[in-house]
Amino acid sequence: MQRGDLLEQVRASLARAGFTVSERCDLRPVSFDLVARREKDLVMVKVLGNVDALSEPIAQEIKVLCKFLDARPILVGQRAGAGALEDGVVYNRHDIPIMTPATLEQYVLHGEAPMVFAAPGGFYVHLDAAALRRAREAAQVSLGVMAQLAGVSRRAIQMYEEGMSASIDAAMRLEAALQSELIRPVDPFAAFDPRLFAAPQPARAQDEDPMQAAVRRMLESLGYQVRPTNRSPFNALSTPESDQPSKPPTPAGTLLTGMGEESPQLKRRARIVTSVSRVTGRPGFFIVERTTRTSLEGTPLVTREELRRLDDPAAVLELILARQTAASRDA
Repeated sequence: MQRGDLLEQVRASLARAGFTVSERCDLRPVSFDLVARREKDLVMVKVLGNVDALSEPIAQEIKVLCKFLDARPILVGQRAGAGALEDGVVYNRHDIPIMTPATLEQYVLHGEAPMVFAAPGGFYVHLDAAALRRAREAAQVSLGVMAQLAGVSRRAIQMYEEGMSASIDAAMRLEAALQSELIRPVDPFAAFDPRLFAAPQPARAQDEDPMQAAVRRMLESLGYQVRPTNRSPFNALSTPESDQPSKPPTPAGTLLTGMGEESPQLKRRARIVTSVSRVTGRPGFFIVERTTRTSLEGTPLVTREELRRLDDPAAVLELILARQTAASRDA
């Protein structure tokens, strides 16, 4: 299946499952293809035929975006270098969970979470550690006897009861010996927790565009932390600095920030930013040198001169939301 067809299949599965799905991010280069939301679940989706094509820089940008948009990353693919990916298994590359289209569909449409995850050395499962201990003690089976029944060491049984994952064979032998359901499903949307991801400090590009550099300095003077994005339809994530120096910026106030001059390319980018903004709930806007418009394809436009006259993040947000509302009303 071609990547475009695979992407449409994933998009259709999410839509049928009740997700609000963004337009396809068909710009190049691109770190993500879609964002989708269902109630509290916000996922950022990358689709690749061969998942080995996910490079570390792309994965890093996806994780940073997820951190500041409070989203969960998902990579959907069909194969890796070693061959076809198996359905019902969650794989991992650069800390981003990977599933086949069929696994994703079973999960989002039917609520059937995969039971197996891949890790160095083979396939594994999560055990319910408390249930294992209760079942073993109720059966009055010692650690040593349990180890013999499962074909593992006594220390392994202790570690299973402390939360360590097990091989599929060992887990099935434990369930058979204790006549208990011990294997817990894998939640792909919880495999990466953005709250626990320590995003690196923003790095300024050595070849930063003069306009982008000037806009970045203006936003920083207004109290924003500006994180450049190299593979997104917007140029940066702008997050208000905390009032308390000891605390990090608050992701909830993050703005999708674009920069450029009016052109067919900017129009295309603005259309996608509008779609992504609606799904994520994070306002997006473009800063331009001059314009006679207040919005483009639903995305607010703000000139550098207008930005220069604002005093703080609250004033910036007020202007963006007013123009966003006007654009929605005129659509």
